[in-house]
Amino acid sequence: MPMAASKRRKRMSSLDLELDMQVNSLETEWRQAYEASIVARADYQSLSENPGADAQLVERARERLDRAEALKSRIMGKIESLEDQFLGED
Repeated sequence: MPMAASKRRKRMSSLDLELDMQVNSLETEWRQAYEASIVARADYQSLSENPGADAQLVERARERLDRAEALKSRIMGKIESLEDQFLGED
């Protein structure tokens, strides 16, 4: 019986390690998306404050910002889901 418990602990530890690696990977993706959103926001603000800016360029910059923000949200949702799984395994 102690051997079975030991194997179960190893499997859970392996699962915990896998979840942790997935969270770390997603956190890296989130940081990249965050940096992209900063650039997109700066571009959008710069264009929107320029009275002579082409309206289509402003709209495209706004769409790029929206996509970057949406990507950040999706990644954070995945992170939270994995963290819930990780915490639920205790």
